[in-house]
Amino acid sequence: MTEKILKILIPVDFSVNTINTCKYAVNLINKENTEIHIFHILPDGLMVPDSSFPAGIDTDAFLNTEYLDNLRVSAKNNLAELIGIVKKEVNKSRNINIKVTSSILSGDHEWEIVNICKSFEPTFIVMGTKGEGNKNLLQGSMAKKIMKKVDIPVIAVPEKSKITIPNNILYATNFSEFDYSKIMLIFNILKRFDIKIHVTHFQMHDNIIESQRKMENLKEKLKEQRRDATILFNIVDSKNKNLSLSTFCDEFEIDTISFISYSSNIFHYLFTNEMHKKDFFMLDLPMLALHE
Repeated sequence: MTEKILKILIPVDFSVNTINTCKYAVNLINKENTEIHIFHILPDGLMVPDSSFPAGIDTDAFLNTEYLDNLRVSAKNNLAELIGIVKKEVNKSRNINIKVTSSILSGDHEWEIVNICKSFEPTFIVMGTKGEGNKNLLQGSMAKKIMKKVDIPVIAVPEKSKITIPNNILYATNFSEFDYSKIMLIFNILKRFDIKIHVTHFQMHDNIIESQRKMENLKEKLKEQRRDATILFNIVDSKNKNLSLSTFCDEFEIDTISFISYSSNIFHYLFTNEMHKKDFFMLDLPMLALHE
């Protein structure tokens, strides 16, 4: 039987984090039969105000096609340069059968990323993020949207994160029925690496007995994987969840955070005290989001 190809999809915006994101993706190659597809998304149209137009003309609706053409030319040049860098990184990794492809699309970023997933069928997506409050095309909010929209793993690489080989993975659990399958998926995605997974629940309410019971059940399901000490289990008393999260990551030298990205409505976030992906975006660590 032919081994299934590993496909890595990387949306890029040519920001300062683009090269770091691509290098991080190359580090995740765990088989020679791999294709990396890098793509950039141009806007469909650009609304440009111009005071030189006569009064009465809606200049905000003026489509500057010349500017769009310049954007496309610039994107092609940037993409060609980026492809060269990625191929050099692939050569350094000594993976000989790696295919690097690229494309430039036009349209809405969220829609086009979801759409290309249907045609390319990636194993996972690697995308950069600048976190909260930034205005790049692939900013933190876009990464969050993609994590909810696609049903494949999404790895978000913050601008300030170091390019490291995954070693200590924090898997934050609120005791989902999917925990076992998602933890096994992490081992599969990162099977090239000697990783430890810290399965951790951040306790924000008083029912510690119930949390301990659920953690013991999860331990039992994962007992075969625990024999070589690759999975550790923790319940953290977390009155201040952001402080508890950062302290835990420092203490255990966490280099990657993983979690289930739920397609929840706003009421889930307003009326629960659990740890959510918005909390993880506050840290400068790569995030591996696993869809529910």
